[in-house]
Amino acid sequence: MSIFVIGCVTVNPAEPDAFQHYLDVTSPLLEKAGARVIQQFSLENALIGEKPAEMIMIVEYPDMAAVDGLFQSPEYQAVIPVRNRAFSTYSVSMVS
Repeated sequence: MSIFVIGCVTVNPAEPDAFQHYLDVTSPLLEKAGARVIQQFSLENALIGEKPAEMIMIVEYPDMAAVDGLFQSPEYQAVIPVRNRAFSTYSVSMVS
């Protein structure tokens, strides 16, 4: 059964190199996991409350093992410090 991971992110404009490095590492990991970005939205305005991020991404994974495999992989764990610089907002949730 597919698992959908929803990322709410804001890219840190002061760290473009970190953002590019993060993409360079995670793009092959997504492919290896059989995951694909199915939707990407830029958020304009919040109707109620505060805007959670600048962008929302929905990524489809084939199953929970693929999600765990990516996020627990040594490659992803090693890129976390870069991720923390690349994004000023980074929140990930999951729905099934």
